[in-house]
Amino acid sequence: MTSYNGKATLLAEDGRKFDADASLAKDQSGDWRGTLTFNDATLVRALLNITDGHILVDGNPGEFVRPDTSDWTANTAGPFTIRILGSGPAPF
Repeated sequence: MTSYNGKATLLAEDGRKFDADASLAKDQSGDWRGTLTFNDATLVRALLNITDGHILVDGNPGEFVRPDTSDWTANTAGPFTIRILGSGPAPF
C-alpha cells in the first residue's frame, strides 16, 4: 500500500480552489481513498454538498467521488474533514 500525507488543493467546478491537508492511501489494485481536511471552518457551507471533484497533489491531478455527504466532521473552532474515493489514477 502507498500513502500520501500532505498538502492538496481541491478544485471546485466553479473554479474556486481550496487548500487541504490530505491523508490518502492506494492499495495494490490501484484503488485510492482518504480524507481531505480543511482548516478554515468557514468553508463548511462551500464544501458541504460536494459529491465529486478534482484534487491536485504536488501538481498531479486526481478525480474523486464523495458518496456520503453526511460523513463530514467539523466544529466551530476546528477543521472540516470529508472522506473521498478516488476515481481513476491516484495523484500521488
